[in-house]
Amino acid sequence: MSTWAGTLRLFFFLVLGAVPALMLPAELRAQTCTLETTSQAALVDAASSTHFVPSGGHAQIFVERKYVDSLTVRVFDAEAKSDGGWKMLSERPVLSIKPAPERPNQRFTPSTSSAIRFVVPDIPNSFWETRTFVVRICDQASQPASAAATISISVSPPYWSKIIALGVLLLFYVVFAFMVSRVRRQPHPLSTKYPAYATASPFGFWQHLNPVILTANAFNRGSIQKLQVLLFSFLIGGMVLSLVLSLGYLTDLSLTVALLLGISAVGAAVAQTTATNRNRLGFENWAWLVKKEILPINQADQAGPQLSDLVMTNRELDIYKLQTLIFTVVVALALLVGGEESLGNFTVPQTLLGILGLSQVVYVSGTFAAPASVSDLDDAITSLRDLETKVQTVIARNADTDADGKLPVPLPPPPASPTPLKDRIANAPNATTLYAKKADQVEIMIESTLGAEVDRSKLDPALA
Repeated sequence: MSTWAGTLRLFFFLVLGAVPALMLPAELRAQTCTLETTSQAALVDAASSTHFVPSGGHAQIFVERKYVDSLTVRVFDAEAKSDGGWKMLSERPVLSIKPAPERPNQRFTPSTSSAIRFVVPDIPNSFWETRTFVVRICDQASQPASAAATISISVSPPYWSKIIALGVLLLFYVVFAFMVSRVRRQPHPLSTKYPAYATASPFGFWQHLNPVILTANAFNRGSIQKLQVLLFSFLIGGMVLSLVLSLGYLTDLSLTVALLLGISAVGAAVAQTTATNRNRLGFENWAWLVKKEILPINQADQAGPQLSDLVMTNRELDIYKLQTLIFTVVVALALLVGGEESLGNFTVPQTLLGILGLSQVVYVSGTFAAPASVSDLDDAITSLRDLETKVQTVIARNADTDADGKLPVPLPPPPASPTPLKDRIANAPNATTLYAKKADQVEIMIESTLGAEVDRSKLDPALA
C-alpha cells in the first residue's frame, strides 16, 4: 500500500506542476524570448514589405521562419551597444502573425516564412529616420527553438509626406497655369489675316489659377469634362505621390479608380471634339463668312469661361452637366476620406459608376446632333454664295438675271470698253435685288442661330 501511495503522490505532483505550463505557455515562453537573449538565438533573414514605414502607423515584415500557431513573436525598437548587445528603446505591439503571402519570385514563401505586422513607434519630426527592429521568435516545439532577426527600416513622416505631395501638386498647377496663360495671351497667328468681329479678352496669370478658366474649351467656355479630368488626375496623382513618400512604393490602382480616370478622360476628349464641331457650318460656307470678316477664324466666347458654364448650355440648365458635377464631387470626397492606402481596393457602387458614364454618354450624344436651324442656315448661305456668283457674272458682262435668278442663255460677252461699275450694277436690278433679300435673311439666321452680331454691309457681294 505504501508503494502505491508513493506512486500516486508522485503522479499528483507531476500533474500539478504541469498545469501552470499548460495554462500559461505563451507567457512562460515570452519570459525567455527577450532582447537580452538575442545573442543565443539562431539568426534568420527578414525583409520589410515596404521601403518605408509610416511613423505611428503599421508595418509588415517577413521572416524566414515557418508559421505555426504556437509561435511567440516579440518586436523591439532597439539600438546597437558597443559591447555587441542591444539597448531597447521600446517594445512594439504585434498586431498579427500569419504565413507570408504567396508572391512570385520571392524567397519569403508561405511554406518557409511568416508575415509579422506591428505598430511603428511614433517619432516626432522624423524625416525618414532609419530605425532598427529586433524580432524575437520562440517556439519550443520547433527547431531551432529560439530565433532572431534584425531589420533596419526608414520611418517616414506621414503628415510631411502629405504636405510635400500637396506642395508638388501646387507647383505643377502653378507652372501649368503660367504656361497656358502665356500661350493664350499671345495673339492668334491668323488674327491679322482673318480679323475677328469680337475677340475674347485675354486672362492674366492670376486669373488662370481659377480651374474653370484653366480648363476652358476651344470656345473659351468652362468645361465640366476637362475640369473632372483635372480634379481626378491631381487628386489621385497627389495621393499616389503621398503613398510613395510614406511607404516607398507605387500602389496598384483599383479597377474603379482606373475607370474613373478613363470615363472622365474619354468624356473630355469626345466633348472637346463635339464642342469644336457643334454649330459648325459647312467648311466652304464657314470659310466664306470668315473671308468677309463676319465670323472669326477662332470662335471664342467674348465673355470668357464662367462658373455657370459647368452646369449650363446655351443659357439653359444642362441637367447632365449638373449630374456629372455632383457625382464628381461626391466621388472625390470619398477618395479623400478613404485615403491613399485605399487606392488599391477603392470601389464605387456599380450603379453610381454607371450614372457617371451615362451622364457623359448622354451629354456627348446631345452635342453630336446639330440643331436643325444650323442645317437651314448652311443651306441659306450656300444659296447666297450661288447668288453672289450670278451677280458677279452678270455685272461683269453688263447683263441681268430673270426674276427667278436664272442667267441669260447664251451669256453675252464682256463689253469691249470698260463700263463704270455703278452703271453695271444699275443694269442688274433682278440679280442685286434677289441677293439683297437673301442676304437680309442670312443676317437674321446667323444672329439667331449662332448668336453672332452681323455687320450687314459685309454680306454685300464682292464686286470689282
